This record gives sequence, C-alpha cells and structure tokens, in this order.
Amino acid sequence: MRFLEDIVHRVLKLLPPEEAHRAGLALLRLRAVRIGETPRRLRVRTVIGEVSPPVGLAAGFDKTGRHVSSLAALGFGFVVAGSATLQARKGNVKPRIVRKGPDGLVNAMGLPNPGVKVFADNLRREVARAGIPVVASIAGSEVRELVECYEALRGVVAGVEVNLSSPSLSGATRLWSPEFIRELVAELSTVRWAPIILKVPPLARAELRTQILRAIEIWAGGGMDAVTAVNTLPVEEPRLSTGFGGLSGRQLKPHMLETVRAASKILEGRCELFAVGGLFTAEDVTEAFEAGARAVQIYTALALHGPRVVRNIRNGLIKLLDERGAENIEELFPG
Repeated sequence: MRFLEDIVHRVLKLLPPEEAHRAGLALLRLRAVRIGETPRRLRVRTVIGEVSPPVGLAAGFDKTGRHVSSLAALGFGFVVAGSATLQARKGNVKPRIVRKGPDGLVNAMGLPNPGVKVFADNLRREVARAGIPVVASIAGSEVRELVECYEALRGVVAGVEVNLSSPSLSGATRLWSPEFIRELVAELSTVRWAPIILKVPPLARAELRTQILRAIEIWAGGGMDAVTAVNTLPVEEPRLSTGFGGLSGRQLKPHMLETVRAASKILEGRCELFAVGGLFTAEDVTEAFEAGARAVQIYTALALHGPRVVRNIRNGLIKLLDERGAENIEELFPG
C-alpha cells in the first residue's frame, strides 16, 4: 500500500498544484487510504471534542465540504473544512497557486467555495461518516456575513473557525480593529451554539501586530473558545495572476511559533490554542505543543508529501511518549 501511495504521489507532483490537488481528492473519494485506529495514548480533550491524534487538517484542503470523510480516513484527529463565505465565490483567475521550493506553497485562491448553504448541506452528508470532529471555517468582511454563515451551520459541525486572516479578504486594518472584533464577539455571543475559533495571521506585519494581539485579548475576554495561529504570510509572487499570495510551508514555522507563544501569554488558559504553519514532522508538532498549542493543523505537508505525513507524525509522537516515559500526550502537554 505504501508503495502504491508513493507512485500516486509522484505522479500527482508532475501536475500543476491545483490540478494535482483536484486529482488527489478524486482518488480519495474512490478509495480512501486508511491508516488504522490511533492509540488512546494520543487522545486529547479539546473544545471541539476528543481528538486522536491531536493533529487536524487545516482549512483550504476541502473547500466544499464534500471530501471530509475521505480525508478523515487518512488518520487525522479532526478536519477543518472551508473557508465558506455567505455567497458562492469563483476565486481568482488561474494561476492561483504555485510551489515554492520543496516545502512551500504560495496561493491566491481567492476563497473559491459554493456558498455557505451548499457547504452546510455537503457537510451534513459527510460529518457522520467522518467519525471525528469536523470544524467549519467561515470567512467574510462584515460582521453580518460572518454571523449568517455561523447560523447556517447550526447543528452541523463540532465548531466554527472564523477566518479574518485570508490575504484574499480586503481591509485587514479594519477587520483587526478593536471595534470590529468587539462587535463580532458581541453578535456571535447572542447566537452561540457551538465553539467559535478565531484564526489569526502571523505577527510579521508591523502595522498589524498590535491590532492582532489586541484582538486575541478581546476574543478571550469575550468568552470565546479558541484561537488558531496562523494563516499564511503575504508575499509577492509574480507567477500568480494576482502578483501576490499567501506563503505556507516550512518558511512559515518561525512566524507560527512566535505568534503561538505570544497568544499563549495573552490567553493564559482562557481559550484553547491551535497551531498551524510549517508543521511537517513530530518534532515540529512537539515544538508547537511546547509553545502553548493544545492541538495542531497541517496543510502544506500533506499537499507536498502525501498521506504518509500523517502516519509519520502519529508514529513520531508515540515514540516521543516512549522516550520521555509518558503514558499519554496530555501528561506531557497538559495545556
């Protein structure tokens, strides 16, 4: 099976990134790769439920909600689907995603998705078959849009991740202003039915750093549930139709760790913290846990290196427990 996985992955890497991604999802729907049950030692309790392993798939891999159960079979502890917007979006003109060296991607997808109502319908059919917690990612530039998206998913998923950090959203200064975050927290609180998670960008942009840190404080102070750090890093990329995009992969890791550490100090246990960005190995994941993360998400590692990444991280975490003489992952990283 591993030999077959390697052959398929090598063939997919010969295709442009977006075509390879589409083909990979189609193959998963035909016959999902299954890595077996995860040992209880890797189970972690989170706001979205018990996850095992504490490694999820980040938003963006399944933008429609149609592939959740197939992706769950790769061994993830949870899956984040989306991001969905109130109305359907076609996204930017191609090319809109390119590879950046052996371990990076730059994307300017433009949030293509079928709209939150179709997205929710797709998820209703997939969530029960997934057998693990599923989180829906939503995006928008107005509080009203985000609240409507949240309401459209009522009763469908284990939690909702609010994405204000996509480079495809305009008006970052306004979105991360204290006024916008306070209004968002207040409005979401009135309709709250499931855990709500705020996805933040890296602290690399000096003009937004203070606003992002203040937003995390307001989020926690308003009684929200969790924060995900980080989204991609805005960079110039002439190969994309837009001329710029969001960088993911190994180069994002130091920015992720910086943001997770800063967020952990602000949150002080009031909110859970999910880490995403530049995670490829069990050692990377361990660094994120040590920085304050309760669980992690991956994307680029799966896109570039295939399903074996999930298996290798899981096995690496079990090895870590053995080396440190720990019974389970919560013993090492109690949160």
